[in-house]
Amino acid sequence: MTLHIDTLYALSLIGTAVFALSGAMAAARQGLDIFGFIIVALAPAVGGGTVRDLLLGADNVFWINDLNYVYVSSAVAVIAFFQVHRLDGKRYTLLNWADAFGLGLFTISGTRIALTYGVDPVMAVIMGMITGTFGGMIRDIVCNEVPLLLQKEIYALAAIAGSCSYLLLLHLGIPPQGALVVAASVTFITRGLAIVFSWTLPAYRPGGKTKE
Repeated sequence: MTLHIDTLYALSLIGTAVFALSGAMAAARQGLDIFGFIIVALAPAVGGGTVRDLLLGADNVFWINDLNYVYVSSAVAVIAFFQVHRLDGKRYTLLNWADAFGLGLFTISGTRIALTYGVDPVMAVIMGMITGTFGGMIRDIVCNEVPLLLQKEIYALAAIAGSCSYLLLLHLGIPPQGALVVAASVTFITRGLAIVFSWTLPAYRPGGKTKE
């Protein structure tokens, strides 16, 4: 049981680091100072989980009880500040893929945590989607960009697909740890395919028609 908990915790910290990197990449695009890097890195790293915990009525927001999430995010931001210049021309690509990886881990982690509160499966999916996407939305708003969540990108849909697959795997009797890895992969692959093949959802345009 200890190994199970430690593995989930390690995955959570990895997701935090990757999402913090996506924030640092966004900060680099805006030319922010080192403090700005840290703030923008923290937004996707802890933002979604913070909203989730507040909505679920948790006694404490997760990172207040465990500052390792803040330390990891800050360390990633500082390292990125001094090394991001080596990635000129590749920052946006790295941001997208880092965000996709973090989306997979955080979505399923959020779904799993929501289930511990005894919520309805539909609400667990919503909480998973919020955990995976709202931090990135905060990051984009802080950087004065249109959030991916509000664009026609297949983003929230990838989170929902992964969260639903996690619930399905649990229903089929798959151990939670294995279900988490598989479902996180479903989210990442769905988002990754959308990035590679430029898949998008139809967008509205005046006249009642949609456009690709």
